[in-house]
Amino acid sequence: MRTNEQNRAKFAYDAILEVKSDKSDIQKKYSSYVKSAPVLILSNGLPSTLAFYLSKMKLKDSTKYTDIKSEIDKYRASKPNKFENKSERVAYAYLFYHISWWLAEKANNGRGLTNGKDPLKFMLEEADVFKVIQLTRESIALLNWMRRFADAMLEKEE
Repeated sequence: MRTNEQNRAKFAYDAILEVKSDKSDIQKKYSSYVKSAPVLILSNGLPSTLAFYLSKMKLKDSTKYTDIKSEIDKYRASKPNKFENKSERVAYAYLFYHISWWLAEKANNGRGLTNGKDPLKFMLEEADVFKVIQLTRESIALLNWMRRFADAMLEKEE
């Protein structure tokens, strides 16, 4: 039996390993973004922060985390993708995907907190204020682990 904290730590470690296998400039950007994410969430709210990440990716027709994962996979396989090889777009995509995937599928001992639905859409269309608070707290708890691992494992901007 594993605790939620252990599951968060394992997920965060695996997420950072995924980014670590990418180019140095993406690692640097991701490291910076993951460190500032909790402040953005607390200042603006989780839905606004996720929407901000979407806007930074500039993916007009891909707003679900599963679509974004598909674009990340294309990028990693050096296939045509929508990021135009811009490191900041890819770094934002990783961060959006990691937070969304955790909330939709991995949090709550693998049951997810959004009934498997895209977290941003879920918060905008279905969730009440208490559910948004729960998702926000869970995101920040995950990001605390991700920041620790990013600081230890990823290249940093000067």
